Amino acid sequence: MTMLSHDCRVSLYRIIWESGEGSVQVFALESTRDAARRFFEATIALIAGRPGIDLELYNLVSYRDLVDNGVSEDEDLRVFEIGSRGDVVTVWADKPLFLTTDPTLVGKWAELQAERAAQAARVAMRRIGGER
Repeated sequence: MTMLSHDCRVSLYRIIWESGEGSVQVFALESTRDAARRFFEATIALIAGRPGIDLELYNLVSYRDLVDNGVSEDEDLRVFEIGSRGDVVTVWADKPLFLTTDPTLVGKWAELQAERAAQAARVAMRRIGGER
C-alpha cells in the first residue's frame, strides 16, 4: 500500500478548476495557502492560455483539511474525495492534474484506480452470477 510522502502530508494543496471540459482537481506542493493560491492561478493560467482573473478556481484545501473532512479509512485516499454521504465516498476525483513530481501522490492515485476497477469488476461479476 502506497503512503503519501512527508512532503505531501505537510505541503499538499488541492484546488478545483472549472475548465471547458469539466471540473479538474489540481494538486501541488506549496509552503502556505497563499503561495498555493498564487501558484495554482499562475500555472493554470499558462495551461489554459487565459489570464488568471478569468479562471474559475475554487475550494482550495490543504492535506490537513482533506484528512479532517474525509471519510475513507485510508487517510491518504481522502485527498481524492470530492463528495460523501455519511461514511461512504460518493464522488472521487476523476480528472486530477498533478503539478508536482512527488511520486507517492501519483502512486496513491494509481492504487485508488486499481481498487475502483476491481470493485467494478466484482459488481459486474455479481450481476452476471445473479442472472443465471
